[in-house]
Amino acid sequence: MTTYHAIQRVKQRTNIERGSEERFIKNAIARGRGAETFNGIERDYLKSYEIGGDCYAVAYNSYCFIFNENDICITMYPLPAWFGKKKLFNGKTKIRSIRKFVHDYILRELEIEEYELQCSPV
Repeated sequence: MTTYHAIQRVKQRTNIERGSEERFIKNAIARGRGAETFNGIERDYLKSYEIGGDCYAVAYNSYCFIFNENDICITMYPLPAWFGKKKLFNGKTKIRSIRKFVHDYILRELEIEEYELQCSPV
C-alpha cells in the first residue's frame, strides 16, 4: 500500500511505464537495503532521513524510499551519485582514477617483472 504522494513522486522522478509505480514500490520493500546493511557515510545518510522511530529509509535502484512501520511508502527521492560507490585506496592514498592507476602502476610493474625474467640468466 502506498500514499498518493509516493505514487506521484515515482511518476515524476523515474522513467518507468505508467501503471507500474505500485510494483516498483513493492520491489523496493522486498529487495531494498536498509541502513543497517551499509557502513560509514551511507549508513549515516540513510539514518538521517529516518523520522523518529516510526519511519525507516530503504535504498533501492538508486532511489531512497521512506516507509512507515506498516510498510506504507511515504515518499521517494534519488540518491546522490556517490552513494554506494566503492572507495579504493592504495595504502592511505585514495585512488582518484582507477583506470589511470591500473595503467600507471600495475601494468608498469608487470612489464618490469617480465623484463627482469627475460634478462636474468637461467
